[in-house]
Amino acid sequence: MELRHLEYFLMVSKELHFTKAAEKLGISQPTLSHQIKILEKEIGYSLFNRIGKKIELTQVGEIVQKEALNIQGSLQSLFSQITEFTEVEIGELRIAVLPGEITDLVSTLCILFNQLYPNIKVFIQTTDQVEKAVLENRADFGIDFQINTNDLLQVTKLYDEEFYLICNQSNDGQKISFSSVLDSPLILFPSMHQCRKIIDKTSYELGKQIEPIVETSSIKSILSLVRSGVGCSIVSRTLYEFYDTEDLFFQKIENPTLTSTVYLVMKKNCFINYAAREYIKLLVREIEKLYFHTNKDDINSLRSFIL
Repeated sequence: MELRHLEYFLMVSKELHFTKAAEKLGISQPTLSHQIKILEKEIGYSLFNRIGKKIELTQVGEIVQKEALNIQGSLQSLFSQITEFTEVEIGELRIAVLPGEITDLVSTLCILFNQLYPNIKVFIQTTDQVEKAVLENRADFGIDFQINTNDLLQVTKLYDEEFYLICNQSNDGQKISFSSVLDSPLILFPSMHQCRKIIDKTSYELGKQIEPIVETSSIKSILSLVRSGVGCSIVSRTLYEFYDTEDLFFQKIENPTLTSTVYLVMKKNCFINYAAREYIKLLVREIEKLYFHTNKDDINSLRSFIL
């Protein structure tokens, strides 16, 4: 049984006239009569009593009419809900993100997103298993640093993250070697943060061990301690740009440089809801505004992906 058969049947049951029904449906009367006969054959009973040029519903026809109207109403409700979900500014947005500095970028953008779309609820899930959250549909998309190859995921590069040394007083030169950084008293994020993982891995490769004088997961506390002269810190450009750091001094780290690539992670061939599309558009604009190191082809690819 096809939906168009029910559509044809409902029009005939409404008009009780094959010719008038055919005209409203935009098909020929013989075609309509043939389609109704196919439906009657599938059901196994006549749906109309034909009395000369007049027709009326049989008892079976009345049952089919009632249920067909229910089906029609359900379909209208279905399409209405899909329209709201995809085009109307309601619903919810779920984002999975690694713990650490990238969470601040996501959270800060939520302020603007909420101003633009106050009826959309945003849930930020901080997890070190971003890909798993996306694959299990617990997040509409994720933002991650390290990506494992998975045929089920659509991965798009957002930008390359840089990490700086920040202090409360000017230092000689705009650059500093990583080994010199390790000689400074450091205030760092805990080992679970991505920034700290990069620092620990790099120092391990150089045969050195990090011993920070303070560890805290609060960027505001880190900045306050640096301002007070307790020590220096290593932070991402994301945090340096997003917070009031004009009174602080930064140096680029080299030999080796500390960088990490930030990726947007979504399921392949998965429907992107309205809320996710609008948030990602804000994210792309913010990346471009801050002049992060990114490739125009990557951004254009992302734009075409969400439009």
